[in-house]
Amino acid sequence: MNHLTFGSSPFLSSRFRFNQSERSQSLCWLKAQANWTHAVTLTIHRPENDYGISNDEVARRCGLFLNRINRRIYKHGTKRKGFRIASVAFLGTGSYGDHPHVHWALQKPSDMTSEDFEQIVNVMASTTKGLGKKFDVKPYRDEGWLGYMLDHGFDGWMESLSFTAVCPKH
Repeated sequence: MNHLTFGSSPFLSSRFRFNQSERSQSLCWLKAQANWTHAVTLTIHRPENDYGISNDEVARRCGLFLNRINRRIYKHGTKRKGFRIASVAFLGTGSYGDHPHVHWALQKPSDMTSEDFEQIVNVMASTTKGLGKKFDVKPYRDEGWLGYMLDHGFDGWMESLSFTAVCPKH
């Protein structure tokens, strides 16, 4: 199966505002990247000194979260063969810009049950250092979730956490 990278879309760029046609095209493109199975929101823990947290630090913590999920599922295949689940992530900062949180669409491996995958995501969300105690993991139901993420604006798109799946052949 040919795997595309998210960066290859002509519709996606930073600081991009959509007209309805462009939003529709981007939504179709995101929907086609994977058979999304889970919608996740992670709140990022703020430092005790109440200073803000940089977008780079948010991306680092979320990358750790995603790497831990991949390693739990694919063991050594993550590092040796590049196996990974499909993911797309958007950063939100809240109304006042001081509430960092990340919205995700994830695709579980085809040989795993939704319940088992959800359990792994919950465990990794609750044990990954730097993530807040508030997180929400739900089944992905329809493209409304992708639309909600798009409505945050593509300036919040986290390209380093967005990619198609690379899975072992069964």
